[in-house]
Amino acid sequence: MKLMILFFSVFLATGLCGFDKPAIRVLKSFSDSQIRKVEQQVLQRYGVNVAVNVISRNAKREITNLEFIRYSKDGKKGGSCSSDKFGLLIITSDGCRIADAGYEQGL
Repeated sequence: MKLMILFFSVFLATGLCGFDKPAIRVLKSFSDSQIRKVEQQVLQRYGVNVAVNVISRNAKREITNLEFIRYSKDGKKGGSCSSDKFGLLIITSDGCRIADAGYEQGL
C-alpha cells in the first residue's frame, strides 16, 4: 500500500498524469550550453523569455550560485528566484522553485 501511495505521489508531482506538462529542470551539473537550451525550451513551451544566470561554479564545475529571471510577454521583469547554495531549479508554466544543495528531493 505504501508503495502505491508513493507511486501515485510521484505520478502527480512529476506531471505524468497529463494535468500539466512536466516541469523543466536545471541540475547543478548543467553546462552553459545546456542552460541556453533550457532557456530556449522555456520560450518554446511556455512562450516567455527567461534568463538563467550562473553566478558561480565549484572546482567540480557544478553550479553553486544561480539566478533565474522570468520576463513577461511585454519584456518586463516578471519574477525571479535565486540560490547561493544551488541544488536544483524547477521551471513551470507559472514560475520557478529552487532547492538548495542537499534538499533537491523536497521539490
